[in-house]
Amino acid sequence: MSWVPGRGRPVTMPYDFTPLRGRSVDPQARIAWLLRINRLAIAPGPAGQFLQMLRAQGCTLGPSTLCRYETGAERVPLAVVRAYEAALNLPAGHLVGVVCGIDRMFGPALAPEAPLPISRARLSEALGDWETRVPAGTMRGADWIQAADVITRPTGPVLLPSVLNGWVDQLLSEAMRSVHHALTTRMHAIGLLLADRDAGRILVDSVERVSSAQGARNCINIVAILGNSTDPVVLRWLVGLFERSDGEQQLGAAYGLLTSICRGTLPGDLVPAVTRAVMDAAGDGMDRGRPAFMLAQRMSAGLTQQVVARLGQYPAPTAVGARVQSPAALSSYRVAALRESGLDDPMLDRLLREALSPDFVERQHHALLMLAATPYRDVLADVAVKQMANPTEPYAAQAAAHVLIYLARPEQSRHLVELMVTSGNRYSLLQALANAGGVPDEVDLAALADDPALAPAAVFAAGMSNHPDLQWFQTNPSLAGSEVQCVATWWGRAGSRITDVAQASQSDRLVDVEQGARSDRLILAG
Repeated sequence: MSWVPGRGRPVTMPYDFTPLRGRSVDPQARIAWLLRINRLAIAPGPAGQFLQMLRAQGCTLGPSTLCRYETGAERVPLAVVRAYEAALNLPAGHLVGVVCGIDRMFGPALAPEAPLPISRARLSEALGDWETRVPAGTMRGADWIQAADVITRPTGPVLLPSVLNGWVDQLLSEAMRSVHHALTTRMHAIGLLLADRDAGRILVDSVERVSSAQGARNCINIVAILGNSTDPVVLRWLVGLFERSDGEQQLGAAYGLLTSICRGTLPGDLVPAVTRAVMDAAGDGMDRGRPAFMLAQRMSAGLTQQVVARLGQYPAPTAVGARVQSPAALSSYRVAALRESGLDDPMLDRLLREALSPDFVERQHHALLMLAATPYRDVLADVAVKQMANPTEPYAAQAAAHVLIYLARPEQSRHLVELMVTSGNRYSLLQALANAGGVPDEVDLAALADDPALAPAAVFAAGMSNHPDLQWFQTNPSLAGSEVQCVATWWGRAGSRITDVAQASQSDRLVDVEQGARSDRLILAG
């Protein structure tokens, strides 16, 4: 198979020329690559033919403009990204969510656009629609983006605080349970609210309320996004949360502060407070010390040394295969991708290096989101499964397990379940199964309740999958009063994973909730 035209000039791909271990990346080139790779794989005909496909979606471009957009020579408007989605028959938000995440983290990289006008009649109709759909949980990510855009306009509607608080709480709850483009689009909607000073303050209150709810889990992303704020009050709140919290809240606060550090927006007068918080967390032991180490690494070499000394050990992978310069099994992924596309694709090489290494966690996250939004996804996921079964290098299995959290697909569930029996990376495999298509009902998640290392992942997987064992976690007397039961109760209230993909039998539904029951159980406990 090849995505390369049989005749004509060789296909050249955009590339990020920034240093691999440099302070920044080229977001404009990455967005250009994402558009180009999807077009080449899905609509491999002449550029003129694709321009007609865009025109059918109301997007009129000339050949030279298309070339500038796809080479990274010119910033792309978000409207063009939406037109690509429609022309290529991709789900709404498939590219938009990822592109907006790149722009938010590494940008600005998108072309500025004037908001499209909305009539009073259309606004009234939209508000009525949202009033019905928000509490019903039937908003898609694209709908949330539209709502956030309208709410934050200077001429937008003024909602009652109780209404806006309820909507923001619902958006955050959905983001905590969303996967793939359902997640990235909701995160963009949250980002729009954060950029508005008034809505941003309401958002911070809601993040604290929702993430602090008894048993709440999967809140890292909704806390971390606050690091994109330029409001010193919000950033100071993040420092305070890092100081007083642990677990997911502290890790989310660490990612948020890391975002501010990487973007260069952390106010200088907050640096001493962050430094003190990092050292205090390192003194509390490894659980709180790992997020502290992550921050120290990006602040100064001296602070990093102090944190390591206080922890008593180096809290990150030290294998050669964990380094971004030489990630484990890189050649296996490259060879498989070349066989699939036929393309000399240096950007893919760059993204794979970032995806397979924990050296730059924010780049790793966004690289994997990008790869998940490309036609490379399936072939890369297949390589990851093979690397978990038979790793070709040290650290290859650990890297592959993390890759599968983002790239695994429902068709791989059987292989992932088989790996659960033999792999040492069962925590990540449970996450991958939950995100991909849900843990099959025959898998006995309850058997993992007595394993302190795996119980949290087992409850997460049960909740995301609407697995029959979730009820067991909620009601079993032996778990009464335990954190596991508290978390299971939260999942029971919140609901299962959100994909924004309608089930074939119920095309009007916007949230995919998989259900079922089987009597034969696969025991995974060792």
